[in-house]
Amino acid sequence: MSIKAILVGLGGRAKSWFDTAKENSEVEFVGFVEPFKPNQERAVQQWGIAKAQIHPKLSDALAAEKADCVLDVTPPAAHEAIALEAFKAGLHVLGEKPLSDSRPSAKRMVAAAKAAKRRHMITQNYRFGATPRTAARLVKSGIVGKPGSVDIAFFMSWADAPGSHYVEKPYMFLTDMGIHHFDMIRYVMGAEVLAAQGLSWNYPWGWHKGDASHVIVFDCKGGLKAVHRGIGCTLGYRTSWNGEWRIEGPEGTLTWERDKLFFSREHRTPERKRQEIPLDPQPLGGQSAILAEFLAAIKENRAPECSSEDNLKSLDMVFAALESIKLHREVKTAELDKLTGGNGKAPKAAKSSKPKSKPARKKK
Repeated sequence: MSIKAILVGLGGRAKSWFDTAKENSEVEFVGFVEPFKPNQERAVQQWGIAKAQIHPKLSDALAAEKADCVLDVTPPAAHEAIALEAFKAGLHVLGEKPLSDSRPSAKRMVAAAKAAKRRHMITQNYRFGATPRTAARLVKSGIVGKPGSVDIAFFMSWADAPGSHYVEKPYMFLTDMGIHHFDMIRYVMGAEVLAAQGLSWNYPWGWHKGDASHVIVFDCKGGLKAVHRGIGCTLGYRTSWNGEWRIEGPEGTLTWERDKLFFSREHRTPERKRQEIPLDPQPLGGQSAILAEFLAAIKENRAPECSSEDNLKSLDMVFAALESIKLHREVKTAELDKLTGGNGKAPKAAKSSKPKSKPARKKK
């Protein structure tokens, strides 16, 4: 039995999801949503979508076809409206990362998914790769003992198209790319993040109007320190998109070097060791793995990996880092409700300021 899906958004990113879903025999597209004519025309001419299947609004697509889920490939600011409308109609949602660009909005989506008892998964595709999957298994197995730190270096000549929102808006390298690595920190290390302290800057030759370089230090439960150093305008050697990782423990060190895994122990040991560890085979990777997990969660009536409720914890790392950079101090995740403008709950109805009318006097 196929899962009937509506694809919302027909921009450039949507094409990869369209192709991924078309390769999965369990998915059937029954409608598409796109308000902009050029994107509609491109989808018809280049993707082979029937024009009658494209609607300007999600409500129109819902009225035209019966569906099981929505695949949301819209900008972050539109995610809440799409998700809430889908949940109200009884549909599950697979949404592009980040969950939202607003923490109260993200919390409202999480609450709405739980209330509707619908599956809501966020597309954190980086954690589904062979390197993080294998590293997570090795860390859990105790190969380095109890880890004390994880250091990530990420150097990239990133997003240099003039006029794009990646170049024009502030902190885009941190918010757009950081969420990938922060989510992997939680996944690989099994980490619960308690606080962040960050510093960001631009280089004189950089092309981003907002800061595109940073160092963030995360404090995690159990004493683990996670350090993320990112430079988005390097002109030389680039790391892989996963970055280069160094996980330190009392039994040795696990490193990611160009997406190869190495374990080493060279100090206070009778036998010096440095060995490459083969990556665990992955039947599916990236978007295909995400889609398969989403479909399985629907059929098995369970929470998917990267559910919105879990992904909010990764997003909180982004918001804590941003607030730390702006406030020039450590920010605890427990402070975020106060610092980011509320807890995501609907506000209570305001009390009327109109004075109550006095009861009429009885005539004597």
